[in-house]
Amino acid sequence: MRAAVALADREGLDAVSMGGLARHAGVSEASLYRHLSGYNELVTRMTDAVLSAPRADPPSGAGWRDLLEHEARQEWALYREHPWALQALATTRPPLGAGVLAAVDRYFGALPDLEPQAGLSIYLLVSGYVQGMATLIAAEDHASRTTGISNPQWWTTHLGKIAGAVDTDRYPWLTALADGATSQAAQVDTWFSFGLSRVLDGVAQYLVTSR
Repeated sequence: MRAAVALADREGLDAVSMGGLARHAGVSEASLYRHLSGYNELVTRMTDAVLSAPRADPPSGAGWRDLLEHEARQEWALYREHPWALQALATTRPPLGAGVLAAVDRYFGALPDLEPQAGLSIYLLVSGYVQGMATLIAAEDHASRTTGISNPQWWTTHLGKIAGAVDTDRYPWLTALADGATSQAAQVDTWFSFGLSRVLDGVAQYLVTSR
């Protein structure tokens, strides 16, 4: 599993196959089938491996909001470290290993005593927001690997192409944003935190009005 995770970290989940893993690990493909039934079990065990890695403890004595934020940030950190995990988990048919079930259970455990369907809706809202923002991470990881061009390099080039639109009255917002555009990759955590706070504000309002 360490070899499979390392391969996915370096080349993306699409690069992982039973044959590719065998070559990467220096073993025969047939030998892998003594441990794995096939590709689906491989992905399930890969996600279990990264979800079971040591994680920060939740804040002591925290209320539901801090606990829910903690779980959302742990999920965000997972996609930050392993962008390929988003491809495996952001689906209606995720790999239902122990790691995934435990992660979902932690979300439910962070919530006040709610009817299960309401709890599921809040989980999907918060985790769905995390996964939506994580598409920026996954897309940038893929673009950097396949083109060899970093995010700052891309923005420097494309800002040059639209330089005529900057410092004009036509797109004042573009002029205001142009100076910071090359550091957008670094700003993604700030954008994530802003949106997460707004999502949790919405959850708090729902909990007040639903009682």
